[in-house]
Amino acid sequence: MNIKSDISQPITIPLMSRLKAEQFCRYQSQGSKAKQVYLNTLAVSVANSYLNLLGWATNLEDSDSWNPVFQTMMDIADLQIPSYGKLECRVVLNHQDTVIIPPEVWYERIGYVAIRLNESLSQGTLLGFIPEVKQVELPLGQLESLVKFPAYLSQQKRASPVQSASLSNWLSGKLDRGWHRLDELFSPPAALNFRSPQKVSSKAIDNLSGEVSRVKLVKLGEDLSHDIALVLNIKPESNEEFNISITVCHDREHHRLPEGLELIILDEVQRPVMIAQAQQTETIEFYFSGKLGESFSVELSLDEQIKVESFII
Repeated sequence: MNIKSDISQPITIPLMSRLKAEQFCRYQSQGSKAKQVYLNTLAVSVANSYLNLLGWATNLEDSDSWNPVFQTMMDIADLQIPSYGKLECRVVLNHQDTVIIPPEVWYERIGYVAIRLNESLSQGTLLGFIPEVKQVELPLGQLESLVKFPAYLSQQKRASPVQSASLSNWLSGKLDRGWHRLDELFSPPAALNFRSPQKVSSKAIDNLSGEVSRVKLVKLGEDLSHDIALVLNIKPESNEEFNISITVCHDREHHRLPEGLELIILDEVQRPVMIAQAQQTETIEFYFSGKLGESFSVELSLDEQIKVESFII
């Protein structure tokens, strides 16, 4: 890759980017959220132009910040760099001497860049970068120089593929490493409570109408002090269609999930499609369907600890 010298001059925001920002704003009903989305879109556009000038390929359309659903749910300003990951692009207005980086973007980022927008919002200037963050309000003086940024970006390793658990194999009685039958970790009455919405009375835990449930214990939180049970159930509807339910609960029955635990379902291209956070709850449950050969991932996060499980139907 041809890495050019540092670029710290103001970058003009293209008219098309401003029009796109205005378009995204129309999806928002609250003025404060619309302004947030508008500024985030401009910041991502500036970073996109900057990286393209350096010779880096980017993908705006695959960035969560370019998706109105995720714009509404989160304060995000990510830019997808194919084969490398997400770069978070945070806004600094003309009078600010700090950059705000919300906790919801403290993970799954290869770095963070601060971008100062001028008063007319027609230009943006990259101020520096930081590899990772652990505070919401970061003084600009703590940013690394942009001179180091191209080399830093080049050194980021591509994510190693995660071994996927095969759900269709589960239906034939096989087990993937780390996964267990429900009755191995829970008493039968408790195990039956995790099943999909249909009642099962006293029938066997597995192989009921062809459906199978498996559970895996995941350690999360500070000092890995929380044992979280991830329960997945798959039931064939036809030779190609399957119903899937995912339940997250504490490993001890009737215990609440730790406050702030987040569950995210990601599709085949690692884009979030379902998100929920524990708030004084005992379980989080998701239901969806899929076809044979499709893949998805489940991401659990708590106190900056993240665990990802990947599956193929």
